[in-house]
Amino acid sequence: MTLRLIGVCATWAVALCAAVLAVPAGLHHAPVSFVTLAAPAPALRIALGLTPLAAPFLVLLALLAIPVGAWSLRRGRPIDAVLIAGFTLTMLLVLIARSVVAFFFAWEAMSLISAFLVAAHHERRNVRRATFVYLIVAQTGAACVLVALVLLAAWAGDPSFGAIAGAAATLPPGLRTAVFLFALLGFGSKAGLLPLHFWLPRAHPVAPANASALLSGVMLKIALYGLLLVTFELAAPGPALWGLVLIVIGTISAVGGVLYAVVDHDLKRLLAYHSVENVGIIVIAIGVALLAQSHGSSALAALALTAALFHTINHGLFKGLLFLGAGTVADTEGTVDLECLGGLWGHLVWTAPLFLIGCAAITGLPPFNGFVSEWMTFQSLIGALAPDGDVMAKLVLLGSIAGLALTGGLAAACFVKVFGVVFLGRSRRSRATPQREKFDAPAFALAWLASLCTLFGFVPLLVVGPLSRIVAGAVGGAPMPLPSLPVLPAALVLLPLAGAAYAVVLAAQRGVRKAPAWTCGSPVTAAAQYTATAFSKPLRTVFAFVLLPERQRVVDAGASSWFPKKIRYRTESRYLIDEAARRFAAAMLRLTRRARALQSGSLRIYLAYAVAAVVLVVVVAR
Repeated sequence: MTLRLIGVCATWAVALCAAVLAVPAGLHHAPVSFVTLAAPAPALRIALGLTPLAAPFLVLLALLAIPVGAWSLRRGRPIDAVLIAGFTLTMLLVLIARSVVAFFFAWEAMSLISAFLVAAHHERRNVRRATFVYLIVAQTGAACVLVALVLLAAWAGDPSFGAIAGAAATLPPGLRTAVFLFALLGFGSKAGLLPLHFWLPRAHPVAPANASALLSGVMLKIALYGLLLVTFELAAPGPALWGLVLIVIGTISAVGGVLYAVVDHDLKRLLAYHSVENVGIIVIAIGVALLAQSHGSSALAALALTAALFHTINHGLFKGLLFLGAGTVADTEGTVDLECLGGLWGHLVWTAPLFLIGCAAITGLPPFNGFVSEWMTFQSLIGALAPDGDVMAKLVLLGSIAGLALTGGLAAACFVKVFGVVFLGRSRRSRATPQREKFDAPAFALAWLASLCTLFGFVPLLVVGPLSRIVAGAVGGAPMPLPSLPVLPAALVLLPLAGAAYAVVLAAQRGVRKAPAWTCGSPVTAAAQYTATAFSKPLRTVFAFVLLPERQRVVDAGASSWFPKKIRYRTESRYLIDEAARRFAAAMLRLTRRARALQSGSLRIYLAYAVAAVVLVVVVAR
């Protein structure tokens, strides 16, 4: 208990530091440095400071670290609470780093500690493979980030971000494009953008729930902060092509992520795919901001960037709520397989309604926070359709609007499946009556996040107002006026409620006739309930062109494989991009196994390597 309490208190201390630093970061109109550590070489100088773009991410870190710490008081391993404290600290360091070395060291420390969290149950083979894939993607992305920052520092002649930003206007077009591509690969792989997302659905299902809440809720957004840092400060101004590229990638990630989620049956992996979807939505808004800025429309760019930052905070809140709720379900039921769950509202009396708020928020339903930021993203996309705009840009924007609309519909269908299968109906497992849930620290964590999702939905100007002031300094203009933002349009909230009330009154007047369910004359059992597979089957059929056929995996063969009746199978979804990533990872594993021959243990071979390296250096130096 002492180790757990130390970890939780340290997490809350980091959250307090992030909240305190967010205030001056948001009030300053320009980046400032407050700590500079000397080094033997100028390139290794470490500088820490604040930038206005980091303020929303500091607020998100503070808002999410508090409930994650509260949830960890009763659930999860004690050592995980300590690792989470270190994880939050490294993310804080990334946000306040103001030099190349400081940023890269903090970035690598964040990746390393998160890998330890992913490998929490390393005794399982699938956990070790997921950790290995995550490390490969993390280190490859880190190399790309380092190349981008080193190119910028070399051109500026100084490793500090202030000097790099000062020299950004003089960057040659070719170097500017190279920096953008390396930054997109490095930060995009960490954020989970398609097609570099394949580590995400492998890491989240095996990581502890409190770690998954921070991984998805904050760490992915730290990667987006890095992308914003490069595109709006260190390598600004960017051309219109950057915005179009980000809009296309964001749309593909949003549609692909939600499509993969709607046909998946593992609750945590399903939530991981929704992280891919929502990161795609944020990147769409960032792309619109870059596109508008390149055309000189500062008001539209500010609106889009405000939408991106607001959805960043919103996604962190409702995704943290959903992952912590999934962790409570896993601890209570021992599984997150949708085919094995059902009727949990009967005893998870606090988790169920709070999880429902998270489901409504992530699907963009009013009056919750997800609706406001997605609505602002739609407004920015529509505003970018200027009458005299480029035809190619218009086609990209129209495709993004259609993709975003499709994403909203599929997300609603997915979470109707999730909540209905998990919490409604009857339990699919034969066991004694479970104990009724109490309002303890984990329930408080869910209530905290659900309250914020509701508050920011009803009164979005609590967040949009400060964000507008931050964005004004980044793009040089105030957002477009949004008169309906102080309180959401009454019709959007009242009309559905009025329709539901009318249906209830009409049913009461006519009388409600109850009859037992008809199951073709068979006894009504929990097995006759609608399953997750049956729910998603029509969508799988419609989108079969991007989904591979399902496969059956043996789960339990019973006491002997000679009795086929005891064999149980689990249906697993397969995805085209994930299958390609799996084959690529398998090829890399085969290559590394063959490369072991280079480490033969022979001193003569090692000396030959050294001589060859010296000769190569001499030849290149000449």
